Amino acid sequence: MTVAGGAMEHDPDDGDLRREGERIAQLIDDVGAMAGAPVRQRVEELVRRLMHLYGTGLGKLLRTLGGENLHRLDDGTRARLKADPLLSSLLVLHGIHPDPDAARAFDPGPDPTAPAPRSDLVQIDLGRSRAARGGGGP
Repeated sequence: MTVAGGAMEHDPDDGDLRREGERIAQLIDDVGAMAGAPVRQRVEELVRRLMHLYGTGLGKLLRTLGGENLHRLDDGTRARLKADPLLSSLLVLHGIHPDPDAARAFDPGPDPTAPAPRSDLVQIDLGRSRAARGGGGP
């Protein structure tokens, strides 16, 4: 995945996106190991705040395109949003997906067999996105 002039040169596939998520988690772990808990906490706060900022931006984009109640989104647009694993997952993650059925499909709830999360960050999985809380965050 390369960037040329601020734009993606190709549309990343699910594997690329999973690797990005894994790399982000590894970088946070590395920073924590190198600098200790206070720095790791600051990095996690930074990531949470960036996610909040981008989520707010996605919400504003949807409202700009679809109106306050998203009534201007046609069926084709709704179907494309629901069919795109990354977009659908991100919209569900931020609680702004215009299709409640997509939200249920992408967020079936906590996986009782999943290992405990490594950090207090929101974890994104293209097949199931949910907030994963590990030690006391907001």
